[in-house]
Amino acid sequence: MTRRGLLALAAAPREQPMNVVVILGDDLGYGDLGCYGSRVNRTPNLDRLALDGVRFTGHYSCSPVCSPARAALLTGQVPERTGVTGVLREEHDDSGLALGLRTMADHFRASGRKTALIGKWHLGMNGAYRPNRRGFDYFWGFLNGVIDYQTHRSTGGGGRGTVTTHENETPLRLEGYYPDLLTNRVVEFVERNGSQPYFLYYAHPLPHLPLQVPERWSQPFRASLDEKRAVYAGMVAHLDDSVGRLRAALERTGQWERTIVLFLSDNGWVMKQRQGGSGVGSNGPLRGGKYELYEGGIRVPCLLRWPGVTRAGTEIREPSWFADWVPTLTGIRTPDGADLRPLFAGNKPKERALRWRFEDRLVKTPLSVAVRRGRWKLIDVGGEEALFDLESDPGEARSLIAHESAVASRLRAYATQR
Repeated sequence: MTRRGLLALAAAPREQPMNVVVILGDDLGYGDLGCYGSRVNRTPNLDRLALDGVRFTGHYSCSPVCSPARAALLTGQVPERTGVTGVLREEHDDSGLALGLRTMADHFRASGRKTALIGKWHLGMNGAYRPNRRGFDYFWGFLNGVIDYQTHRSTGGGGRGTVTTHENETPLRLEGYYPDLLTNRVVEFVERNGSQPYFLYYAHPLPHLPLQVPERWSQPFRASLDEKRAVYAGMVAHLDDSVGRLRAALERTGQWERTIVLFLSDNGWVMKQRQGGSGVGSNGPLRGGKYELYEGGIRVPCLLRWPGVTRAGTEIREPSWFADWVPTLTGIRTPDGADLRPLFAGNKPKERALRWRFEDRLVKTPLSVAVRRGRWKLIDVGGEEALFDLESDPGEARSLIAHESAVASRLRAYATQR
């Protein structure tokens, strides 16, 4: 290249990095969206996002509960590496996500983007574990796991009985339906930051219990559903509307075509009564739910729109999981994640094994281990093994372990790898 060409290249304006918005629902079941088969809930905004981009039908959380799932999403590493292997509760208030790990927010900040978390944190209540010390320039939300949406007090997952809402390090006491307050803040953030690239992690608290929503959201469902189901459907509708309001803000400010939008849920809806299940959510055709390594606990809805990269109306069936998003969105390699971008171009991925390990004595979940590789999944719950062909039996109804001992043996070997 000539000297004149080099000078022209140096003077040319660099293309601005894209905004990245990650929206995480809380306990939203695999079957709770219209685009995943729900005939009860009304989710026009998320259904539209599915039509505009990619709908994953084989996407997994790295855990069947919230804290370790969030840790994996933000670090690209499995729970055993993050220091968060189970739900962070009050006895964990002085610990959290391992301090030596960099988060997705750290990576995006290093790339020159402003970073923000609006919503639920649940990866450390105090000191160095808080969001502003973990790569986020801006934080507005609650630190613990579960709050009353009217009083804003913690009902579990840290700081029980207290109001844990903060703007950065400043405690806040506010009034109103909490998800409304969060969405207002998200829209405000988008409108104020249109001139600079950013990473926004919108950790939405719905539809996690408690079953609370303003009457105007549940009323349309009361003619056909009982009280609890109507409230739950209203909560899902509110979550969907929040996504619609975010999209409208991006479109109104001219940011939509330069913003990557990823939507997913941290784990499935809880089904067992002894674990707090109320039977109002849906994991579709999948077995089990939250706190379990059956598909209903770990396979989650996942939608992605990446302008210029994803193709509208695409379905991706290949297995993928939370640990993949750090390498996919940031380009940073992690020990447990894979860059999914070749999938978006229609390339077949190299087959790999996804592994889970989980135990929760409080809700009486025995030590459980699961491995998925290709069509096969081996699961061990409290010492009882089963093998499923997920292509023909996604509901895990028929164990084939007696007939496919060689397959089970191979998967068993993957379960012990690190």
